[in-house]
Amino acid sequence: MAYRRVAPLLSILVIITLLAGCSLPAGDSNPSTLEEDPADVFEGAFVHADELESVHGERTTEIVIGNGSDAETRTERVAVYERPYVDYRSEVLESSEPDRVGDVYVSNASTTWWYDPDANAASYFAPEEPFDDDAVRSDRAEQADYQQDLYDLEYEGTETVADRDAHVLAVEAKNETVTEGLSVLVGDTEFVYALETVDPGEELVVHEQRLWIDAEYEFPLKEQLVVEADEENERYVMTERFENVTFNGDVDDETFAFEPPENATVTDLGAD
Repeated sequence: MAYRRVAPLLSILVIITLLAGCSLPAGDSNPSTLEEDPADVFEGAFVHADELESVHGERTTEIVIGNGSDAETRTERVAVYERPYVDYRSEVLESSEPDRVGDVYVSNASTTWWYDPDANAASYFAPEEPFDDDAVRSDRAEQADYQQDLYDLEYEGTETVADRDAHVLAVEAKNETVTEGLSVLVGDTEFVYALETVDPGEELVVHEQRLWIDAEYEFPLKEQLVVEADEENERYVMTERFENVTFNGDVDDETFAFEPPENATVTDLGAD
């Protein structure tokens, strides 16, 4: 399922959110039957609620490769901090890949950093002009309009994720060509890394995709992808979810600043 996230260059941000508009089915006045408009939910996947100022939590990514007793499971747990739309920080706490533990990703308006503590190596990218929250938000809103035409959407009610009420949205590509290869609708550095470790010999096709979106703050709490490599008949179930999350907590500017150790090897990715 092809998708290109609208985010500052080299700044990967989670962009599942939800609009709060509800519609009441004709002839039914019971509030419990209120159902979200799937198009509004999908549009909200690109733009967070205005009330959302910060996010802090732990998120787990799990990939199950294969079926039955022969299936292999890979997991990773990451601490996440975010202030929409350009401030983001993550640190790998646990991983099936031991050399990933401790990896840090930090992005703000002026600089993006990657740090590998095992190698004591840091890389950074600094754009010519600082990223702007309003500009990123506007770009996402425009992308939502374009992407909405590519998918069939179905609202599937609410479930609880990380002790939060979440709306569930099934997403299916209208055209098979959209699902050639593998590109997540919503994801971040850790999820992209996890997908890359699959490394199948054939193209992957997304067969199922669901999003769980916080009903209050219009923010991603969970995503699940079921993909297959058709010729290899290999199945992958990829789930990313917050185990715990705090909205509008105390997240200061220092969270999104990074200074590599004095003896670290530092690489400027923007250098000629």
